[in-house]
Amino acid sequence: MLMDEAEKTRKLREQKKIDRKRYYGKTAKLYPKRSWSEEECEQVLAHAIPDSELSQKIQRSVKSIQEKRRRLKNEAK
Repeated sequence: MLMDEAEKTRKLREQKKIDRKRYYGKTAKLYPKRSWSEEECEQVLAHAIPDSELSQKIQRSVKSIQEKRRRLKNEAK
């Protein structure tokens, strides 16, 4: 029984990894690297629209948006 639970947990983790890779892969390496503008930083912090929509609007990957938001929040502390 314990082995069944461990196997189930392993399969769920693998599926989550696949889903995460698919989600972030949609915008990964789609846009060229460049410096962040103040306006982009404000939009990232405002979090007014979903990151997938913001990604298209500001031409940044979803992962970079989330990472930038994390860094900006840490700087504010």
